Amino acid sequence: MKNKIIYIGLVCCYILAISCSTDEIDTFNTKDNVYFTWAEKRPDNTYPHQYIDSLGMTFAFMPQTTTDIIFKLPISVQGKLSQQAREVDVKVREESTAKKGVHFDFPDQLTLRANSHVDSIPITLYRTPDMKSSTFTLALELVANENFSVNMEDKIIDEQTGETRNYTVFQISMNDILQTPQHWSSGYFGVFTVKKMLLMGELLNIPMDYYTHQVAIPEIEYHGQFMQRYLNEKTAAGETIYEEDGTPMAMGIFVQ
Repeated sequence: MKNKIIYIGLVCCYILAISCSTDEIDTFNTKDNVYFTWAEKRPDNTYPHQYIDSLGMTFAFMPQTTTDIIFKLPISVQGKLSQQAREVDVKVREESTAKKGVHFDFPDQLTLRANSHVDSIPITLYRTPDMKSSTFTLALELVANENFSVNMEDKIIDEQTGETRNYTVFQISMNDILQTPQHWSSGYFGVFTVKKMLLMGELLNIPMDYYTHQVAIPEIEYHGQFMQRYLNEKTAAGETIYEEDGTPMAMGIFVQ
């Protein structure tokens, strides 16, 4: 039995010696993946569990002198750092309704900086007259090249509808239409209308994009009370302010 154990040990050593006799050992090697960063991480980091592969923007809350903006769309690499800058290929998908050179532009040659896992695509968005009545979409798709693969699999986010989140396609919607801002409080401000927003901006001396940002409740309450008091005074003076549909302008139920 002892001799048998010694024999098995010698055989194992012999097999190990043969397997290690080669000068090179093959290792796993594949191209790095490039993908849109926000599919993994929200731009504002407010809700880390929510991810996006599309985004809407409007010029409506910007000063009328603003004719264009540069929007930086982040991209990331799943893989190793490189000491050289690497070219990234991106194409405009056919379903896009925005036109290059009219509604948007971006450089013909895009690169990921050396020694970096994250960079961005600088997209110039132009404010055009047709955005006053229409929303245009720009769908960008990352394309594989000699530097990168695009093998990040879409993630199913709704099993019932089959809705997915895409890592290699990102859609931007753009317009110049004034719509209800994110932090508009209907309890204090009532129904959103363009006329009301313009009047509030004038009387409260606040910019058009004020309620696209987080606003403290005491300030919201003050704005609502101030505006309702102003509207009441105008009505008492026989100068009722009406909405475009002919109804008297009113603030929210919390300040009535």
